[in-house]
Amino acid sequence: MDTNQIWLTSLEELEVIISKANFTTWFKDTFIYSFNPKDESLIIGVPSSFHQQWLQDKYHQQIIGVLKKHIPSLSDLKYKVASKKTNSEKEKSIVEDQIKNESEEETDFKEKSTDNNLLLRYTFDTFIVGNSNRLAYATAQAVANNPGTKYNPLFLYGGVGLGKTHLMQAVGNEILRKNPKKKILYSSCERFTNEFIDAIQNKKIDSFKKKFRNNDVLLIDDIQFLAGKESTQEEFFHTYNALYQENRQVILTSDRPPQALSEVANRLISRFAGGMVADIKLPDLETRSAILKSKCLEKKFNLKEDTIDYIAKNNQSNIRELEGILNKIITHCDLYQMEPNHDLISKLIDENTANKNKIFTSKQIIKAITDFYSIKTDDLLGKSRQQELVFPRQILMYLLRNELKYSFPRIAKELGGKDHTTIIHGVKKISNEILKNEKTLKDIELIKEKFYTN
Repeated sequence: MDTNQIWLTSLEELEVIISKANFTTWFKDTFIYSFNPKDESLIIGVPSSFHQQWLQDKYHQQIIGVLKKHIPSLSDLKYKVASKKTNSEKEKSIVEDQIKNESEEETDFKEKSTDNNLLLRYTFDTFIVGNSNRLAYATAQAVANNPGTKYNPLFLYGGVGLGKTHLMQAVGNEILRKNPKKKILYSSCERFTNEFIDAIQNKKIDSFKKKFRNNDVLLIDDIQFLAGKESTQEEFFHTYNALYQENRQVILTSDRPPQALSEVANRLISRFAGGMVADIKLPDLETRSAILKSKCLEKKFNLKEDTIDYIAKNNQSNIRELEGILNKIITHCDLYQMEPNHDLISKLIDENTANKNKIFTSKQIIKAITDFYSIKTDDLLGKSRQQELVFPRQILMYLLRNELKYSFPRIAKELGGKDHTTIIHGVKKISNEILKNEKTLKDIELIKEKFYTN
């Protein structure tokens, strides 16, 4: 039996164990792209990247189980977006090389982006400059060229999703590019607070001080969360002074200017305001269009100039939401194998606007996740450490935090009384995954679509 016949036979077996609707949706137009008899590896051709991700995530083990009945020594199974018409030997070689290269690049990225919490994609080159952020961009570049001198501290403020974190981390990445020996640390204010509390509880305050004070550059995101935390403010005051007195660079972000920070000690506010304070406003039309063009290039998705202008004109909120609607358009076109058109984009924008005002509950989010991952509610909310349950559980933490704005203690209670540090870790992990993993971002967009539209 040749490999094509094996796949046809396997499809017949899969059709029995998978619902008819799902089988028709996900297995139609699949085929054996290539088979390497030397190492018994197989590549299955699929019609879209969405099919590729879905088969990998949802049906991979079932597919392997069926195939091994016919190829017992099957060692590796991959999926490739391809057409039967382009299935040549030359392309097989190219595909296998691409898979290898992509795997190596992903490993390389993960290794490089963990030590100092900086994400490599946040650079000055990928930051779109416009009238709304020109001053902040210029001062950030000046800091990157001469850290610890003219603008110290650098205080960036503006609304959610406008690029403060991007610009802050771009400084760190640029300094490291010029001098890899520089010690740089990025942390959210929330993480700083939680690590300080843990250090006190576990009597490791010296290790905490060494971690945050032994840096050439310290980046603290969302400093407004120091509000009301007197002990943490005291510790941060001493951390700041230790760095400043040695001409070490400090960069802070906030959703408001220093003078507007409530329940923060005056001595901290005066220090924040004593350096360079730069705001980032909502992007204007030209900047929004430029951002969309850049994101389309990054995601290798083609949109016509007038279509980009239409999206930009009808989305005047922050950059994060602008990228969100673009991801929704890409996902929809990928799923239904269609070209973007005015009617589709208009419909998705209208849905996005309506969704902002929609009220939903944690139960709806839980149901959307259990349906998406085909797991039981008790398992999702339980204590099992199996990866197929831990990851959906972390996505639940992330969505409860970001969509319903639940506090960490409330999320812990929602998940059966878990430790709040577990919740913080889960939210942080998914936040990072979204930034560096396109697949995770698409999955979350699909899950959100379920509870927003139901």
